[in-house]
Amino acid sequence: MQNHKVNTKNQKPIVKSPDTFEELIANLNNLVGHNLVDLAKIADVPVPISPTHGKGFTGELLELLLGATAQNLPIPDFPKLGLELKTLPVDKNLVPLESTFLSHAPLTNIRGLTFEKSPLYSKIIRVLFVVVIAQRDMDYQDRTVAGYFFYTPSKEDLEQIKRDYDELYELVKTGQVETINARIGHIIQMRPKGADGKALTDCIGPDGEIIKTRPRGFYMRRAYTAQLVKNNLQQSTK
Repeated sequence: MQNHKVNTKNQKPIVKSPDTFEELIANLNNLVGHNLVDLAKIADVPVPISPTHGKGFTGELLELLLGATAQNLPIPDFPKLGLELKTLPVDKNLVPLESTFLSHAPLTNIRGLTFEKSPLYSKIIRVLFVVVIAQRDMDYQDRTVAGYFFYTPSKEDLEQIKRDYDELYELVKTGQVETINARIGHIIQMRPKGADGKALTDCIGPDGEIIKTRPRGFYMRRAYTAQLVKNNLQQSTK
């Protein structure tokens, strides 16, 4: 069951949004050890013809199977549990392959925006990471759910994330958004977000004027998620 382009965004989850962590964990344990082709059959959705044609497919498939309901809204994926879902692709040694997208980064109407009221805070305060072995040379048949873990930032890490946030937004508010690069931030980064460079949004320019720039998003550094996997990965036994 293959297709060149698969869209699962408008499909309703095949399980109801869990009311308790026990329900969610039961759903998670049903996924661990299975490859994505088997899981797509359970969800009754077609598999993209190849991973290069299926950007976002894995995350959307897991949303369907776990009952995540937020989609692209600025609220946690599991609203009743206050829990965000993040798919974490790793290699065979369980090393993350890329940084993890967390949330969009507003660039307008930000004068009174604080970290605690930001989209980033709502998405990072309690996270479910589902770890998927998904090396870039692997077909969907070989891409497997390796395990999962729950994450809440420690007090120290949350303070560091806030410092990262404040440093980045100071640059945005003072018209220096174009000087922001991936080296800024210890745990999170702000990077251009979008399929290409054609999408533009308003932002404050260096002289206080409104300029056009690429949309930005917040990402968690790969080195940080690598340590999380090393410390926290829970593997279910079948």
